[in-house]
Amino acid sequence: MDVSVLPPLDAQQRAAVNRLKWLYFTVFAAYGSTAIYRTLYYRRVGLSNTAVGALIAVQPLVMLIAGPLWSLLADRLNLRERLFTVVALLSIVPMVATAFCTRFWPLMAWNLLYATVQAPMQPLMDSSAVAALGPRRHQYSVIRGIGSLGYAPVVYLIGVLVQRVDLRWSFAAYAALMLIGVLVSLGIQSDDKALRVDLFGGLGTVGRDRAWLTMMAALFVAMLLQGVTFNYAGLYLDTLGASESLIGLSGAIGSVSQMLLMLTVLPRLVQRWSSERLMVFSMAMFALRLAVWSFIPSPWVVAVTELMMGVTSGTAQVGSVDFAARRAPPGMAATSQALMSSLVNGLGRTVGSAVVGPLYDTIGPQALFAWFMGSAILATLGFGRVWRQEVVSTTAGADP
Repeated sequence: MDVSVLPPLDAQQRAAVNRLKWLYFTVFAAYGSTAIYRTLYYRRVGLSNTAVGALIAVQPLVMLIAGPLWSLLADRLNLRERLFTVVALLSIVPMVATAFCTRFWPLMAWNLLYATVQAPMQPLMDSSAVAALGPRRHQYSVIRGIGSLGYAPVVYLIGVLVQRVDLRWSFAAYAALMLIGVLVSLGIQSDDKALRVDLFGGLGTVGRDRAWLTMMAALFVAMLLQGVTFNYAGLYLDTLGASESLIGLSGAIGSVSQMLLMLTVLPRLVQRWSSERLMVFSMAMFALRLAVWSFIPSPWVVAVTELMMGVTSGTAQVGSVDFAARRAPPGMAATSQALMSSLVNGLGRTVGSAVVGPLYDTIGPQALFAWFMGSAILATLGFGRVWRQEVVSTTAGADP
């Protein structure tokens, strides 16, 4: 459809889209208040890096199975239209409770509860946004960008705050901001069809396609590297002696850079390049970022490398979404996207987080990041060669 000839939004549609923008802003602001500070809190209360890794690793796995279960519960309790409001409100409980825990198993219990209630939040928001935009679905990135506008300043300001007061105030900030999000969500109807996808059935279908298997393997590696760089950036900066305000600034830098890249360059880049080439580029950038972390252990240098968030995890996610959209089997568009965004993405981040914790304690962070840098280089060369051979084979097969 030619988007230039679409009629303007009417007053009701504009109101719905504007309310969604506020929802993204407040919810992502709440995420920013704890995103990189939870791991710092775990360290401050005396947990080992192995224990921190375990707490990080279980969350994507729980979120993987919790979404469909929430859909069933919403049907049973007739909560379909208010499901987001319910889970957003419930998410405040484990966050506040975390601030009063100092031992591993109570922290694990609250972490599992938070993962369970957080699981449906992003799919429900995305589904509502796409539905509200209708034929203007291409403008989704604008609404998503508003979320980053909420995240970036909060993640920095919380760093400034907790440098002066107790780190537990970050959890209080989450509660206050998410409560605002709950109030905003009262005017938005949830669409729990976004949670009704058969991930493992879909895996059986696409698993017979070599191209799908290759892309899923590449995304798994990229998200494993993402699990290393995102979840352990704050801890590494803390190890290097960075202040909480610098740690917060690094998170803000990463969020803003990724937002600007996604709103400007990446939509055109994915059209000019193939999604496969974008994925190879992502792994090459991960290798460069990890090389800097390993060989230049300066807090300010590591913080500045957060500018690369968009060209690492951002390009990998955009490439996988584009591939799933292009190669989805008939009638499996939603399931194909869920396979990439939930199953493969979640498993990659889980493995990355679980592996890093023990290694961080045993071989040290610089050796650890050098090891993952080597893995990223091998992945770049390996997947680049596989996809280059496929292009040559396809071209040769098309010759008369």
